[in-house]
Amino acid sequence: MRGLSPQSATRIALAQGRPEPTGEQVLLADVFDMIAHLDWHVQATAVTKKSDLPKKPKPYPRWWDTKPARRPSPARTARLDDARRRRDERRRAIAEGRIA
Repeated sequence: MRGLSPQSATRIALAQGRPEPTGEQVLLADVFDMIAHLDWHVQATAVTKKSDLPKKPKPYPRWWDTKPARRPSPARTARLDDARRRRDERRRAIAEGRIA
């Protein structure tokens, strides 16, 4: 397996149909991120007011690094449902003129 190229049919089949990134792709993504962060730090040091700070750079998109979908916990779902219910009650009260 280690001797096969990342684009070989065997490695793609074992990776569930997705080709693996080459070492160069991984290295270039890391280098791009480091340069973007270095550039951000240089710009941030030249700012006198905190409100003028540039936005932090987003990481280079890594198509090979997929995160599993987050499943909401039952407690989170209950909190969200409760917040939606209170929001709807508040909107109805405003529409009826009970609160301003």
